[in-house]
Amino acid sequence: MKKGGSRIGGATGQYALRFLGKDSFILSRDVVARLIAEGIIDKQPTSKGAMKKVQEAFNIWMDQSGRSLTEISRVLAMSL
Repeated sequence: MKKGGSRIGGATGQYALRFLGKDSFILSRDVVARLIAEGIIDKQPTSKGAMKKVQEAFNIWMDQSGRSLTEISRVLAMSL
């Protein structure tokens, strides 16, 4: 991964982590749309600042609900 991992980007890396069993969220179109609807971000998160806002929102929801990042991601994706 260290040597060839730079070729993995975007959603590929997110899906690979989830497939490997790492608790993570996936920024699919539906999840991004829900984050926009919730006022967390205003468009597809591409900057470090926007990604920080997304991570903070997921951290808060994890603390409040006791759910994993994977579960929260799936709920957001299905809530549109």
